[in-house]
Amino acid sequence: MSNKDDFGKVYSAFIIRPYFRYLEVIDFVCSKGKEKYERLAQWMGFQNEFDFQEEIARGIQQTIKDYEKKLADKVDNFEGQLKQLINSPTALDGEVLNFCNTILKYHKVNECKNVKEVWEKIPEISKKKIASAVGVVIDKLTKIETIIIASVLKADLSDELENLVKKIDDFRKDKKLVEQIDIIDLYTQALDILTKQDATNTKCPVCGTEWPREKLMEHIKSELELLKKTKDEKEALERDILSLKTAINKEATSVSELISHYKEAQESVSEIKYDNTTGFLEALNSIANNLARALSDSSVEIRLNKDAVEKIIKEKGVIIEQIKTHKTKIQPSVEDIKLSEDIEKLTQIKTSWQSLEDARAEQQFTSQEILKFYALRDSVLKVIQDNIKSRFEEISERIGRYFGILRSDKDIKDIKIVLNERGRASDRSAEIELNYYDISVRPAYKVLSESLLNSLGLAVYFTCVKQFNDKCKFIVLDDIMNSLDIEKRDTLLDLIEKEFSDYQIIIFTHDLYWFQKIIRRFPDWIHKKIKGWDYIGGAKIDSVTTTKGEIDECLSDSTRTEEGGWKLGRHAESILNELCEGLWAAVRYRYAKNDPPTMEELFDALYIRLKAYPVAQKVLNAKKYEPTLRNFVTHARNNQPAALSPQDIKRASDEWFSLEAEFLCNQCNHFVEYHRSKKAIECKCGSKKYV
Repeated sequence: MSNKDDFGKVYSAFIIRPYFRYLEVIDFVCSKGKEKYERLAQWMGFQNEFDFQEEIARGIQQTIKDYEKKLADKVDNFEGQLKQLINSPTALDGEVLNFCNTILKYHKVNECKNVKEVWEKIPEISKKKIASAVGVVIDKLTKIETIIIASVLKADLSDELENLVKKIDDFRKDKKLVEQIDIIDLYTQALDILTKQDATNTKCPVCGTEWPREKLMEHIKSELELLKKTKDEKEALERDILSLKTAINKEATSVSELISHYKEAQESVSEIKYDNTTGFLEALNSIANNLARALSDSSVEIRLNKDAVEKIIKEKGVIIEQIKTHKTKIQPSVEDIKLSEDIEKLTQIKTSWQSLEDARAEQQFTSQEILKFYALRDSVLKVIQDNIKSRFEEISERIGRYFGILRSDKDIKDIKIVLNERGRASDRSAEIELNYYDISVRPAYKVLSESLLNSLGLAVYFTCVKQFNDKCKFIVLDDIMNSLDIEKRDTLLDLIEKEFSDYQIIIFTHDLYWFQKIIRRFPDWIHKKIKGWDYIGGAKIDSVTTTKGEIDECLSDSTRTEEGGWKLGRHAESILNELCEGLWAAVRYRYAKNDPPTMEELFDALYIRLKAYPVAQKVLNAKKYEPTLRNFVTHARNNQPAALSPQDIKRASDEWFSLEAEFLCNQCNHFVEYHRSKKAIECKCGSKKYV
């Protein structure tokens, strides 16, 4: 791969992430339903659909609710104006029409049958006004008076601010937790680092303190969950702050317009004062500025006196009376004043009524469109969920088949992944269901051992890789055999051999025994060992030879003779244990936790098991070298006149590997085993058998 961009293009071809560690298996099978659903979204390639569901649930729906509230506030505002103008607790069309007809009737203009006809009468009633200098002033003051009367102020603003301040104070109580919100990514990375480790004790990637790894993971998960909850609370609080700030800015605009009308009226009525209203505007602007810093600065004060609105409403009433008094002073007739007032009222009612009609129409249209959106949302989510369920159903058979290869010793069948569709899209979850000895179980971890659960997790992952990464057949497995019982690790190689022979697979392991078994099972694979690592050169990788090759290399150097003998003894003992296990040889302490059997006991048990077959004599021939393999190369012999020669070890090595070859099939690379169902000793493919 020549550069990062090229690598990115190749990596994007993988639907399922191509690298896997055994701790991820544990996290998957033991996780809660929602967490399992999230992991399956990654493994099965529906992460985009999962993200889309989350966006609908958390983003789009909240935006819709905010917009609906904005429209409702708009309708309420225009309704409030009409209520003020017609002096009524409601603003129904009938009440508006009755109020307007009363005005028309007083001025001897024909009454109307509906509200829209009223607006056509305004020019007719306007002709009755007297065009004079006094009339112009009267008209101006009357217009201002009507606008002032129609102005609506939020009476509950101080209560809303008080509730918000209480929420902010409650949120700030755990100051340390709030300050840590920004390090959520750090905790997430720390959890990812710990997932890739398998040491019993490890240092916390955040603070450096050493912990038991499992307890540290639980601690970080707990902290992460708490921080995420705090972050969600903060985001909700920020939305509340933004919503209230918008309302305050809107209120400030209304108050500012009211002050401009006061100033205009002041040109004719000099005694008009509006100090309370001006102070209220300053308070609103200050609160709006402080709200922007409410969460970041605890010294910010956000308060609005409860009597502030009452004071400006009272001040508003005083100014209206001052305008009325001034109009009386300039000596227009009572009829002229009333005519001007009524014309202005009709004009203002018309403006407010039409604005209310438009706002209601917009609200109704929006509600209908939102219903369409929700119907579309439900249809899309159903398509997504049906697609996900079909994927679950599609892979369930293969999961069962792969699990059967990994654990053919258990009566577990009908494995399936079940989608829980109850609740909202964001609450979707998934669980694994199976039949365990004809008992239906869900979730699977209720009855399965850790080893079985890990085999199940491996089956799910390998199924997803096979099913969805059909364009790029490449897998990296990092120490995943640690999740299996030691006697079941060979089944993982069976799965790879049967189902993934056309894949490029890279396996990492710390287990020398399993590594040697892989070499034996797949002699044509490329085998490498990592001898060390440093910051300058990175990993130091060397080629790997067979155990026999390593022994021969030691024997070519007279100073490494005992090392060669030690390698031979360790190798022979491990193979003897495996042969005795596979052939059902009666070995002392085989099923106990006492000291393991000696090499001599293993040779004896193998000979007794095979004494009916010609190979038994070769077992006895190899046993002659048991003192060489064990005593003389393992224990210090300072009182002996001479050490073993390379030739002594070479003879023992030749005899042993000649015996080992008798048990190994060259076709399937498996040792012969005893098959109870056949009552026969043969290899896995049946090419090599004892008769």
